[in-house]
Amino acid sequence: MKISTFFRQTLGANLSNSRWSWGAYQPNSNRLFLRVWDDGIETVGGIERVPVYWDEWKSKSAGFPERKRHVELLGNGTEGYGVVCTAVDADPNGNRTIAKFDEATLLKLGKLIKDGTRLYAAIIGRIPVAQLRDRQTGYSTLVPDLQSIASKKPTVTTKETLANARVGQGIFRSEVLAHWNGKCAVTGSTTLDAIRASHIKPWRDSTDAERLDYHNGIPLTATLDALFDAGLISFDKNGTVLISDALDDAERQTLHVTNQKMLRTPSDEAAGYLEYHRENIFTESK
Repeated sequence: MKISTFFRQTLGANLSNSRWSWGAYQPNSNRLFLRVWDDGIETVGGIERVPVYWDEWKSKSAGFPERKRHVELLGNGTEGYGVVCTAVDADPNGNRTIAKFDEATLLKLGKLIKDGTRLYAAIIGRIPVAQLRDRQTGYSTLVPDLQSIASKKPTVTTKETLANARVGQGIFRSEVLAHWNGKCAVTGSTTLDAIRASHIKPWRDSTDAERLDYHNGIPLTATLDALFDAGLISFDKNGTVLISDALDDAERQTLHVTNQKMLRTPSDEAAGYLEYHRENIFTESK
């Protein structure tokens, strides 16, 4: 699993930028998650600690000022956790690349400790990731998404169109269903009361144009929609259902997701959105 996907899907905290962000803040829970290096963990004076910031940082990356803001949040009492990463290279002063990271356990970060030019966070515990797991779904982000629409400056009509699209209604739903001949894209069900028209590329990650693009929608029965939204299933470029390792064989049979495929091959436009879903939302492994 990519670390950006881990932050998004497992921790429920979106990185500002998947390339240069070194951490993410989750405002709903007031939690902060920081990438830290395993070879930086040390015990000094009986206190286990890990570096989170240093004044001599020479990188010009946008991640540097963001980390400074995150450390300020930590110092002001935000609940902090460290995602422990192992670097490809041994040099702690260069631009390091992640070889792997701990998907099972997080460091619980405590008080900040200034030591020379470096700022450390005390390690006050280790927490199983499952204890904090907060997967972002269309349901969990509905309120902040609608608040975002309300704060926009477009016309009332535009706001209404966007709001309807966000909840899978209005013109967006009509166009998505029309594109699939009024059927669930997988089962072929025509019971519209049981079919949801949701976004493939999540609303929170889409531009306004993408939010209204019917190619970015897929009609699925409620169970399939919930699994797709949570990243437990996805689709390959041919429309074959991909299933997360998080669902064991018994659950796959119970949910009827084994050997399933879309009624037809996705359009080229939809294929692009599905690629985004596979790379950023789909939880391929546990």
